[in-house]
Amino acid sequence: MHDFLINIVLNITMKNISGFTLIELMATIVVMGFLIAVGLPGFQDFMKAGQITTVNNEFVSAVQVARSGAIQLAEPACVCSSSNAESPTPSCSGSDSWEDGWISFVDVNTASATDCVYDASDDDVLLKAWNGVNTTVGMTVRSNSPTINASDFIRFNSRGIPASAQGVSMQGMFVICDDRGLTVGAEVLGRGVILSASGSLRTTKDAAIIGACL
Repeated sequence: MHDFLINIVLNITMKNISGFTLIELMATIVVMGFLIAVGLPGFQDFMKAGQITTVNNEFVSAVQVARSGAIQLAEPACVCSSSNAESPTPSCSGSDSWEDGWISFVDVNTASATDCVYDASDDDVLLKAWNGVNTTVGMTVRSNSPTINASDFIRFNSRGIPASAQGVSMQGMFVICDDRGLTVGAEVLGRGVILSASGSLRTTKDAAIIGACL
């Protein structure tokens, strides 16, 4: 945006320099500077809103794919945070910073001692991988579920129910925010992705439901 407006000024200047007085040229630069000052923050907010929407959609897709895989293959499936999601050998990172990335997979040869550990050599099926967001934008994706936070993964049983291997429900909410916070005035900027006890998902922009960035 900034470079685009600067180029306009330069093009006008180069094409019409012989017909410009110094005062006219300075006035043009002042007007363009004003447009940049007014337009750039709005453009940045527009881009950040698009990033939140993208992260929301990617996360919802990852969870839905895992649940569908669990039901279709009649095996447990997981979504876990991952800091190397798009590497040749991705792994769960054991972190509650889901903005770093995640992987969805069917945990074919699961065991209680190695619950939701992706291992391609063990016939686990990788369904989806997402490499996370640029940390410079200040975006966070965090869960309010004690069960999820204790393990840093979502597990679906073979019936598509979010539950640990011990049968503890993994329902809860993931909150997506950036460095602007949850709200600015009456506008809700963040998102809440709610995972129900049955495994269904919905996204909310209701600040009263989301509560706060995590």
